[in-house]
Amino acid sequence: MQAHPRWLSILAAFLAASACGLAAEAESPELLWTLEGHLSMVESLAFSPDGKTLASGGGYTDGTIQFWDPESGEPKRTIRVNSGSVSSLAFSPDGKLLASASSDTTIRLWNPSTGELKQVLRGHKGGVNCVAFSPDGKFLASACDADEAARLWSVQTGQVVCGTTIRWGAQSVAFSPDGKTLAGGGRFGTLTMWAVPSGSQVRLASVGEGRVRVAYSPDGNVIAHSCSGQQVTLWSKERRGSMRPLASCGTNSPLAFSPDGRLLATGSDGRGAELWDPQTGALKQTLEGHKGRICSLAFSPDGRLLATGSDDNTVRLWDLGKWAKKQGTP
Repeated sequence: MQAHPRWLSILAAFLAASACGLAAEAESPELLWTLEGHLSMVESLAFSPDGKTLASGGGYTDGTIQFWDPESGEPKRTIRVNSGSVSSLAFSPDGKLLASASSDTTIRLWNPSTGELKQVLRGHKGGVNCVAFSPDGKFLASACDADEAARLWSVQTGQVVCGTTIRWGAQSVAFSPDGKTLAGGGRFGTLTMWAVPSGSQVRLASVGEGRVRVAYSPDGNVIAHSCSGQQVTLWSKERRGSMRPLASCGTNSPLAFSPDGRLLATGSDGRGAELWDPQTGALKQTLEGHKGRICSLAFSPDGRLLATGSDDNTVRLWDLGKWAKKQGTP
């Protein structure tokens, strides 16, 4: 029996539309979940080393840490930290501790599996802006604007190993992947590097204006820094100088390198996050949908997921898998 030409044309159109739909599906990352629960901006995000938990910290007066299952989007538990903000979160490399920085001058160490408070680190004179674990898990670094300093703490004893000055306030800290260097961003455009654990200064540079955020690439060869009113700039260790800046990034943008180093996520001046090729400076993708500014970013350990936190009080989870394969970024 011969098929009617009209039905053949309808079938052809349907197959073509389906093919276009599949192609479009891979053209951009897929939004998996929108996570709601914070009462204020989502100021901090961190994935556990095994990728099975996402922690989010609320800003202003939210004062909570919320734990999520990234595969299902379901909440696991909520911890009330204080009545202020949770400005930064960091998992230890073995996943047994979660450090939280607070506006109440303290750093708290938690058991992320149970929510039990293990230790409170005191000594900063103002709100703590950032915390980061060393790659070997022995040290915890913190930055405080009021102190104009970064501190290096022993995780085992809870004592300060050394304190180092960041001129005009300390906004961010990041360890090099080999753990031998700590980079710190100041309040008025300064970038400082110190040897770990001695705290001796190895580099001081003016990189822009306003608050500086810093992030190391996974291979340690590139440092990204963003400033108020400035583009995100990449500094190459191998080339011993600045690479081209990334255009149209948000002021004081959050920064996150993918685990393989092939992508750098930033926040835009609008309501989206942007994915860049850090080697070429090319914009690869813009992720839109938040109703407010992007405040925090985090890649999952396998690089498949990207979490974006916003001052619309939500977290969005994006699946980069199919899109990344099409981009040649396995």
